[in-house]
Amino acid sequence: MRDQSPDLTVQVVQSRAAPRPHAHVMTGPRHPWLFAAWMAASTAIAVVAGLTLGLLAVLEVSIGGDRWTQAVQAHGRLQLFGFVATFVTALAFEFLVRLNQRAAFPARIRLGVPAVIAAGSLLLAAGQTWYDSVGFLAPAGGVIVAGGAAVFTVAVWRVAPPFPLSANPQPLFPRAGAAWLLVAAVFAASGAFQAETGVVPLDTSRATVELFLRGFVMLFILGIALRAFVGHLGLQPMTPGRQIVVFALLNASLAAWLLAQGLGSLPELGWLARIADAGYALAILLFTVWMGVLRRLRHMAWTPAYGWMLPVAWLGALVYAALLAARAVAGDVSPGLYEDGALRHIFMLGFMVPLMAGMSDVVLARFATGRIPREKLLVVAFAVLIVAWPLRVVPALIEDAPGDAGRGLMGLAGVLTMVALAGLVVVAASVAKAHRAAVRPAVRHR
Repeated sequence: MRDQSPDLTVQVVQSRAAPRPHAHVMTGPRHPWLFAAWMAASTAIAVVAGLTLGLLAVLEVSIGGDRWTQAVQAHGRLQLFGFVATFVTALAFEFLVRLNQRAAFPARIRLGVPAVIAAGSLLLAAGQTWYDSVGFLAPAGGVIVAGGAAVFTVAVWRVAPPFPLSANPQPLFPRAGAAWLLVAAVFAASGAFQAETGVVPLDTSRATVELFLRGFVMLFILGIALRAFVGHLGLQPMTPGRQIVVFALLNASLAAWLLAQGLGSLPELGWLARIADAGYALAILLFTVWMGVLRRLRHMAWTPAYGWMLPVAWLGALVYAALLAARAVAGDVSPGLYEDGALRHIFMLGFMVPLMAGMSDVVLARFATGRIPREKLLVVAFAVLIVAWPLRVVPALIEDAPGDAGRGLMGLAGVLTMVALAGLVVVAASVAKAHRAAVRPAVRHR
């Protein structure tokens, strides 16, 4: 049995009506294993569909050669919405009720929202890749993803914190993150309607990705880290004033970046994009220093595994911030496709996905039975991800258009990532199966 953190072990209850005064509701949510099942399913989408398309595009074979742009964009939609959004929304429903000491979300929400977003992403990708036969699926998929994101945003905003926001503004982070997910989903849907021969306009596609990563993903990561890192890494809580500074910098920088892109009839503003990139990098650095993650890197705990996985994953965020700042100083606001992709993959493969693996070591125990079957496989998966991301990123940073050797390294990175995420699928599915088996006797005896 793992040690338990107060931030993650709040009693979760589900009740359609308010309980009577002094009544203690001991029943848990229906199908409490759903979060682990969605972790497994969303990661399987990444392995089977998203990474397969990405690998074909890197090697420029099959549809990755004949329909390179369509394959690359479809790969992105699957990884962002099919994998990450589905994974994060499923976990958000677990985190938010625990952190705010509220009743569990109904099973239809915990099942339906991730399902809608995942299904929409698959339709988006299929419509883009096979535009000549089932192109109509892409706009339908975009609308479905946006609908799922809208429901998720409403659900997140309806979770009332147990304290005034002036005393602790942490709930603002997931609320803003949910809103940015909705904006990114609207851009994805808009791009699907604008697509010609399955190709979304590059400015719309780029905006979709950046809003998703810099907005939805980062704000959720920081919002959860403000509470979970304190309990699990032994860090000091960040003061409300510092939280507001980071929150304002992140959102203002992202809004400025979007305004600078020249979308629609707006002019492109390179100087504003540089300021936005620099401001965003500064926000990451301030959070890292104020939260004390840098100190944790010097004093890592090797047991439990997340004690070292989480700080190591955070190094990817620092690399991303450094290169973002360097690009702003150099004035490189219009990078090539490979360079732009490399920077995004530092965020995704160097920071986000390893952090997801590290947090999986926390939540798969604390939200389920207290034990993770095949936990060592999760640690191996994390290590493989750390090896994979430089192989994916460095060739694209060195060459504007990587040659055979560079593409080979990038392809190897894709294979390693598939292997690592397949391990996460096995672990999450094992936890879901064990948790489901554990709750069955309790259900039968009610």
